[in-house]
Amino acid sequence: MRTKATLLSLFAILAAFATMAQGKYGATPEDSTKCIEATSLYSEYYKQKAYADAKPYLVRAIEICPKSSKNLYIKGTKVFKEMIKAASTDEEKASMLDSLMWVYDMRAEHFGQRGYVLGRKGSDLLRYGKAAKSLEAYHILKEGFELSGDDTEAGALAAYYQAAYYSVAQKKLEKEVLLELYPQLNGVLAKRAAKNGELTKAEKRAVQQIDDIFSKVAGCDDLVEIYTPKFEANKTDTAVLLQIMALFEKRGCTDRELFLQASIEADKAMPSGISKVAIGAALLKKERYSEAIGFLKDGANIAQNDDVKKRAYLYLGEAQLRVKNYPGAKNAAMKLLQLDPNNGQAYMIIGNAYFYGSSTVGDNACMKKGGVWASIAKFSRAKSLDPSLADAANKKLGQVASQYPSKEDCFFHGITDGQTVTVGGWINETVTVKTLN
Repeated sequence: MRTKATLLSLFAILAAFATMAQGKYGATPEDSTKCIEATSLYSEYYKQKAYADAKPYLVRAIEICPKSSKNLYIKGTKVFKEMIKAASTDEEKASMLDSLMWVYDMRAEHFGQRGYVLGRKGSDLLRYGKAAKSLEAYHILKEGFELSGDDTEAGALAAYYQAAYYSVAQKKLEKEVLLELYPQLNGVLAKRAAKNGELTKAEKRAVQQIDDIFSKVAGCDDLVEIYTPKFEANKTDTAVLLQIMALFEKRGCTDRELFLQASIEADKAMPSGISKVAIGAALLKKERYSEAIGFLKDGANIAQNDDVKKRAYLYLGEAQLRVKNYPGAKNAAMKLLQLDPNNGQAYMIIGNAYFYGSSTVGDNACMKKGGVWASIAKFSRAKSLDPSLADAANKKLGQVASQYPSKEDCFFHGITDGQTVTVGGWINETVTVKTLN
């Protein structure tokens, strides 16, 4: 009451300026006076975080003078969000959510930025209305995305995909919506990463949320069914071909014939590191290793992007292992490590090259196990860098222990357990001797 009394004492002074404030603050001098009174009262209660007290004056100000200030809507969304959180019944919560949506509508009507506002509106509808409001939120966010495009906020992008996911789960939308929408949203975030060098925390969170949903719904068969007609109709459209390639590789569907054909057509239309690495990846899955190696080498040589080069060297290392070119596998992995020093998969490739190629180095039965000893550090390093490799690395370490030479084999050549030796040749590592008991 003291706050209200204090403010009311100012209104006599403010009323003197009301006539000058017509238009922006109301259609008549009386409206302007009421606008100033309502705005002053809601602002004071807002500062005190007395949101329930601020609400009626906020609503009055929006109704009387909706063009008076954008702050009406910025603060207004805060008021109704806090009241949603404080609501004690479902009915009260629903009422406050309706009011929040009204605030967004009034802001878009009187201050523009419709795409931006719809992004915020749809995100909040999904946040507070949950799955029950998902289809409504989806359509709001869809319109916002169509208006804002690449400028859509990261949170709105993630909410758009989540709303689509909930709607598909409720059988209100077809799964194709999620498959078609993913490359569009992912593409926006990829452009930002390319433009700015790195993503903000909000953008990284959006990427993760979108990827998590995509991984739940997109199987290889789904991608083939959805994108085969698009491929047939757009064999010379590099944008479509690159989209297909990126999606299939993202989901680990490089063994599908459509991925290979799209990659070949892209390479015909516009040869690049991307197209050649994609062809190499497809051939690797099809166990056409020698062919894969040629494309992967070419791709690595002409790639303009480090991420493409890293994929090329990773696939190349795997392909070289398959043809038992162990020095070649190590060389590819070392090039990968130059670009990404903490890549656990590169260490797995080197460990496997050492383990399987051990007998190619050394001049006696003991030292021909030098690669086996050298692989220990690589497998251990791999799992320490990438926990997802722990099972594979531990399995290999178990195999390593069974391949140690006997004490007799080493003793005959003056080598004992625990001794430090240098393994020469292409392995070129200093290691600790380990023998079987």
